[in-house]
Amino acid sequence: MVTLEDCYIVIPIFASPTRHSRHGENSLSVLYVKPPNEPSEIRTFNHLDNLEAGTLDDLMNVPMITPNKKDLLSVYPFPQVYDASLMWYYLTGNDLDLSDIRINCLDVMYNKHYSIENINAVIPLLKHKEYCDAVAVRIETFYSLLKDDQLTSYIEYNNNAILALYSIERVGVKVDPQVIELFGSKVEKHISENKMYTDYFLCTSAGRPSNSFGGINFAALEPKKRTFIVAQNDYLMECDYDAYHVRILGDLIGYEFPKTSVHEHLRQYYGNVTYDESKAMSFKYLYGTIPPQVGEMNPFFKGVKDLSDLLWTNFNSDGFIETPIYKRRFLKQNYDDMSANKLLNYYIQATETERNIRTILEIQRYLYKKKTILILYNYDSFLFDVHEKENVISDLMEILQKGGFIVKAKSGNNFGDMNEVNI
Repeated sequence: MVTLEDCYIVIPIFASPTRHSRHGENSLSVLYVKPPNEPSEIRTFNHLDNLEAGTLDDLMNVPMITPNKKDLLSVYPFPQVYDASLMWYYLTGNDLDLSDIRINCLDVMYNKHYSIENINAVIPLLKHKEYCDAVAVRIETFYSLLKDDQLTSYIEYNNNAILALYSIERVGVKVDPQVIELFGSKVEKHISENKMYTDYFLCTSAGRPSNSFGGINFAALEPKKRTFIVAQNDYLMECDYDAYHVRILGDLIGYEFPKTSVHEHLRQYYGNVTYDESKAMSFKYLYGTIPPQVGEMNPFFKGVKDLSDLLWTNFNSDGFIETPIYKRRFLKQNYDDMSANKLLNYYIQATETERNIRTILEIQRYLYKKKTILILYNYDSFLFDVHEKENVISDLMEILQKGGFIVKAKSGNNFGDMNEVNI
């Protein structure tokens, strides 16, 4: 089991503080390294004060903790990296906010010379070290607070979830030049060799990742603006889960849905209603209050109501509930305005995310050394850049539909012009 005494605190500082760490013109400038129980040091890789490149050799097989694991992985795929932000999230339900650590020189340089892209390569090394020393002290204040029962969950989620999201980020998405027209000139500096890079943020209130970088919210793209994402292989394919949350709940409560439409199936319990009305009613009950009469006549919503009641009871009596896959805890002490409905919604979103993490890892293992790549993941959908000759579609669908989940597919040359396909 990892302990503070085992870990080096390692903080990468890239030449540009605003470009993505995967951007082709953004290189590692300095690396802060603090071995356990030893003084810290700054190693230079691209900095005006020392043009000789530092070494990573002694870090290859040591456990490290860092504020953002994905940034450190973009330097090198170190095998033992622990994410401090995720650890703080396990403890508090919040992201690790370091914005209160202020170094006057850094503030002046960033504010006065914001137009210099590689500003970190000219900021004095001592100032970088001063900032990183303060971050290291912050990390040391909470590292040992995570107890054994959640430390096991944290280590597994740290190893799986962050790696899964980074595996998508690292390949980028190919973009058409129209992205500048759609989102403004501010995005131009984020384009690297006709690609832009996404940034999944895992530490949200429910644990459902957001995904925004360079002025673009990739998790909430308007359909008319999706056209800027184009294929670098033969075509794009989007795989979208059908009624994902409803089917996840069915799986959690042991209710078996048919492979046909969920909303058509549930319509039988609502009386003389249309398909659209059935869909609206199901989501109304799912994300709101389930009336007693609905629970009595609808076995699915009876099971959902029983699950909601159980979660709420355990949350209040035990002070927490655990997610079903990675056993991450929602601690009552971290949520002042929690309600039974909100708790159920958080539980559904967390289950969705954790199931997707495992799915992403399985997909990436399958796609290893193939030209087809997974370039975007948005809650209930996965976007692939497909190399047609590899014939991967049926295998990908099999992975996605494990457990009885149903997936619909669309394909096209860009993300905005997609047509449904039968697979």
